[in-house]
Amino acid sequence: MKTSTDGLSILIAYNNYRKNLFFVNRVYQRKLVWTVSEKELLIDSILKQYALPSFLLSKDENKDTFEILDGVQRLSAIFEFIENKISVNGKYFNVDTF
Repeated sequence: MKTSTDGLSILIAYNNYRKNLFFVNRVYQRKLVWTVSEKELLIDSILKQYALPSFLLSKDENKDTFEILDGVQRLSAIFEFIENKISVNGKYFNVDTF
């Protein structure tokens, strides 16, 4: 088994998500349970540049897909913010900035 601690930017992660390259194994991963308030707190922490726990992904070398082993709730919140499904303090993600 090959292991790596390569970093993955939020932009690259979001692009992979939009390409359907992320997989969540529902056999052992719980459903999305975070409230809007919890998601907003995470985004606020990111905007304040607080450190986040690492995300744990497993890459399937044969398919170029990634199984999300840890961080499903956090990634979901981030992607919802990018897609303007949630706001933080009444402010939405500004795609022109990125």
